[in-house]
Parts: sequence; C-alpha cells; structure tokens
Amino acid sequence: MADTRVTSIISTYQERINKKPYVPSTTYALAKLDASGVPNKLFLAFLFSDNDVDVQFWKCVGLIPSNVVCCKCG
Repeated sequence: MADTRVTSIISTYQERINKKPYVPSTTYALAKLDASGVPNKLFLAFLFSDNDVDVQFWKCVGLIPSNVVCCKCG
C-alpha cells in the first residue's frame, strides 16, 4: 500500500490529467488507478502524454532532483 504522501501526489496528478484536452471525459469504465489506488497503465499513458506534467510528477515523487548545483561554478 502506498504511503499518504505518494497517494496525495497521485491524486493531485490524476486531477491535472483529467483537465487535459486530450483525456476523454470517460474512459469507458477503465479505471486509471487500481483498487488499492496504485496508478495503472492508463494513468501512466496519460501522464506521459504531456512532457511538462510528467517531469513535474517525477520531481514531486523525488526521482528527479528539483534543483541541481553545478560542481564547477556552484
């Protein structure tokens, strides 16, 4: 089971994805999350359809650093 921080992030991004014009208003009974709230292929497909949104998602979950300091110039 995902922790509450990750669940909150997923919920936020699911709302953002649903507002995108390329996401249909209905997914014909296909859920974007499984019963335990974990994203499935449909969620990830819509997430990766927008480069800015998916990069922000990876930053939120900590897989991409938000800030990077240059070793040479600081």
